[in-house]
Amino acid sequence: MRSPPRKYKMPQALSGSTIKYIFIGLLMLLLLLIVFMGSKRLQEAPPADLHIDASTLNAAEYAVLQQSIQQQHVGSFFSTDLQAIQDKILRLSWVDEVSVTRDWQQGIVITALPKKAIAHFGTERLIDAKGAVFVPADGRELVNANYVTLQGETDKGPVIMQEMQQINEWYEPLDMHVADIILTPRMTWVVRFDTGLRVIVDNESTAQKLIALRDALNHQLKDRRAEIQSVDLRYKNGFAITWHSTAAS
Repeated sequence: MRSPPRKYKMPQALSGSTIKYIFIGLLMLLLLLIVFMGSKRLQEAPPADLHIDASTLNAAEYAVLQQSIQQQHVGSFFSTDLQAIQDKILRLSWVDEVSVTRDWQQGIVITALPKKAIAHFGTERLIDAKGAVFVPADGRELVNANYVTLQGETDKGPVIMQEMQQINEWYEPLDMHVADIILTPRMTWVVRFDTGLRVIVDNESTAQKLIALRDALNHQLKDRRAEIQSVDLRYKNGFAITWHSTAAS
């Protein structure tokens, strides 16, 4: 007895959505492969060259900066952490600003701007116009005779700098300028002018007292200004004068 003939189903065509998902899956696999190969190439790439822009630095600053970045891990051109390099350089107290960029020709380019000192701060540090206290890369700057000397707590640097600049502005009409200024822990100011005059003033009504002294030196005491050794302004009403030994009291 013959068996009935078997029936075969024709394979159904893939739907459009199925083809779309297959295509997306293949595309993702391709992208993963590209990323993997790219990552492998980056890992095998040689370290990037570091180039320091010497146009903004003197020889001592360049040498210190070069020594500092030699201790920094450097990856390839694309994998190098630019922010890490920048943060490390900014830890050098004499650096004011720094830029770290990628350049196809030179590699990783470092441009650093040093702080510009305008005064001594104690004997081992300098201070810039913004009141930032720092240790210079070149120790010879610490013996610059053209700088005035500021002294006090490091965190009071901006306050001391601002006070010096203000006093110079007030006393400019008398052709008097600050030679050194000290802010003591008790917030007492000790100011010595380039004329030799020494002034002590407390932190109460400081501006009014210094302006009053300026006016007195410009009027009532104008003819005896050279005879005054020091002035103590730590009084509510008036001030005390110490005269040179050769002057009449």
